[in-house]
Amino acid sequence: MWRLFFGPKEKKRPKRHVPTKEEQEEMWYRYFYETHPRLELKEWARRLHIFRFCRANPEQTGDRDRLMAAFRIATREELESTCEKLGIKLEKMPETDAASAAADRFRIQPYNDLRQPAHLKLFGLPAHVWVRSTKLIVTISDADKPFDVTPRTIKAVEGVEAKLGDLGLSSQIVDPPLNDKHCFCPKFYPEYFE
Repeated sequence: MWRLFFGPKEKKRPKRHVPTKEEQEEMWYRYFYETHPRLELKEWARRLHIFRFCRANPEQTGDRDRLMAAFRIATREELESTCEKLGIKLEKMPETDAASAAADRFRIQPYNDLRQPAHLKLFGLPAHVWVRSTKLIVTISDADKPFDVTPRTIKAVEGVEAKLGDLGLSSQIVDPPLNDKHCFCPKFYPEYFE
C-alpha cells in the first residue's frame, strides 16, 4: 500500500507589488532631482556647453554625481594631439603579450603601450581622465565633496570650458558623454536646453 506524504502546508506569500511604468518613471525623477532641483539644473544647462551633469547610478557601488565631457578619438595621433592640448602627459608602459595587455585595465586599448591617464590635474582642477576605444572621457567632481557637484564645481568648470574653447577641440566633442538618462543633456532632457 502506498501512502502519500505531504509536507507542511506552505504559507501564502503576499503578492509583491511590481511598479508600473509610470511609477518607475516617477521614482526615477524623484531620485534624479533629489540632490539638485530642476531650476538649478536648468541654470547649469545655460552655463555649461561641453560638460554635462551626470547623476550617480544607484545600482553601481561607488558611483558618484559628476560633470563629464567626452572627446572623439579616432587614431593614436589624434589621442596624442588631444592629450597634448589638454596638458595630459601620456605615460609609456613596458611591452607585454597581447593577452596580458588586454587583461591589464590600466593600459589604453588598443594602444597597449600607453597607460590610462586616470587621476590628474586638468587646468588646476582634480579630474579623472579615461580613454575608451573611440573617446577620451573627462570627469570632474567637487574637490572637497568628491561624490557631489557643487556651485563651486560649476564655476570652476566654466573656466575650464573657456580654455577648451580656445584649444580647437569643439569638433571632437561627444554629446552626450554618457549615453543614458543619468546624463543631463539635450538628448534626454531637451526641455531644459531650449
